[in-house]
Amino acid sequence: YIGDATKAHNKGGYDSGNPKHVLVPSLQSTLDYTVKIVHQTNAGLILYWGDDNMDGRYERTINPVNPTTGLTNPNIYLVTSYGSAAGANKEIKVEIARLPPITVPGALYVEAPTNILGNAKVFGMDQCGGANVPGVVTSLAADQVSTGPNSTVTGSSPPGSEDGDPPSIKPDAMNMDIQAMINSQKEAANFVYNVPSANHTGMNWGTPTPAPPPDSLQKPSSCNTKNIVYYNTWNGSNFTDIKLAGGTTGCGILLVEGDLDINGGFSWHGLVIVSGSVKYTGGGDKNITGGVLAGGSATADVIGGNTNIVYCSSAIGDQTEDQPLRNLSWMDKI
Repeated sequence: YIGDATKAHNKGGYDSGNPKHVLVPSLQSTLDYTVKIVHQTNAGLILYWGDDNMDGRYERTINPVNPTTGLTNPNIYLVTSYGSAAGANKEIKVEIARLPPITVPGALYVEAPTNILGNAKVFGMDQCGGANVPGVVTSLAADQVSTGPNSTVTGSSPPGSEDGDPPSIKPDAMNMDIQAMINSQKEAANFVYNVPSANHTGMNWGTPTPAPPPDSLQKPSSCNTKNIVYYNTWNGSNFTDIKLAGGTTGCGILLVEGDLDINGGFSWHGLVIVSGSVKYTGGGDKNITGGVLAGGSATADVIGGNTNIVYCSSAIGDQTEDQPLRNLSWMDKI
């Protein structure tokens, strides 16, 4: 409870003799209000906010721990504010929760035919001490992901793999709701660009520190910066694309509604989530520590350079742990 003891008792049922009731005095005395905060429940069970079925959509659950990943699902809190003025009363209820870590089933997730060519490398073995994942996860059949003679895809052996399935590529996966994942993050973006069919060069949203040699390109980078960068490529009729060129760098979550074309050097620490397709072209090293989720296809290294996607569980989990509580629902009760 937030307020004074008498009002908290009269409006919210505060009981000073109940060890589970905690009262925090208000910092002001002008407004006549009391706030009550409890765990949200259903049929006596505490509710949590998570993605237990790994489809990319957060939902209410009774599981404090995600049964698939073993990660903690945060509590849902029900906050009720009781206010009075001039003989009138108002009551507002809000459900709030922190966001759990974003669901990332593999170093690269795609929903359309994908080519891993040239010197491209995708590492699903967790370089940051967590559980290993497949290098590539697709909602299509295994033969819809092709690799070149010099490309590399490594990771855990997908459960239920059949003879003939490429190692470290998990086919026939659940179709994730990439748009829902973008929607859950874009309102918190601190960099927003509404630019159809644009070309941005040399963008800097943080500078990842590469791992020391040898094999620095195949090891995780590090970065303490946490930005959320959102690109909306809608042109009034349909989503288009954004091209990032000229040594773009960043740390945090990169959200793109549309297609993403990465041309030349590129370095990112965290997550890249794209509703359409991802294409890596041109020379220069292109390194992502964390993971890539694409609602379309991925074409890596079709012209030159080196493309590296290094799965890192902490680079993913760190992006949501310090975010503010989110409003899940609210009701104005007179």
